[in-house]
Amino acid sequence: MAIPYLTTSTLPYGSRTVTIGTLGFIANNFSTSSSLNVIERQDALGAPNGAVGIRTASTGSAQLQVAAVTYLNTFTVGDAFLADSVTYFLTDISKPEDAQNFKVVDVSFREAI
Repeated sequence: MAIPYLTTSTLPYGSRTVTIGTLGFIANNFSTSSSLNVIERQDALGAPNGAVGIRTASTGSAQLQVAAVTYLNTFTVGDAFLADSVTYFLTDISKPEDAQNFKVVDVSFREAI
């Protein structure tokens, strides 16, 4: 369960603040991953004799803390935000769940390239 943080100066490792639209949110369990699409070349006998790697767009997920119900409709799939000097856009938004006196929303996102 998410722990409510009233100030951003006490955020634990893996959490950060993100701004979606004009509102700031605390993102718990913020994680990203990137991969490489490897294309292999083979000779006439099927033995590999070369390869090339192409970087794919990073993907990630987080759990946003939402202070009030009125903020739930302020972001939607496709909205962009900036984190660690990288622009991401939301690809999936879960239904909000109650957590003490605030709500949490699980989101997935992808790097904008």
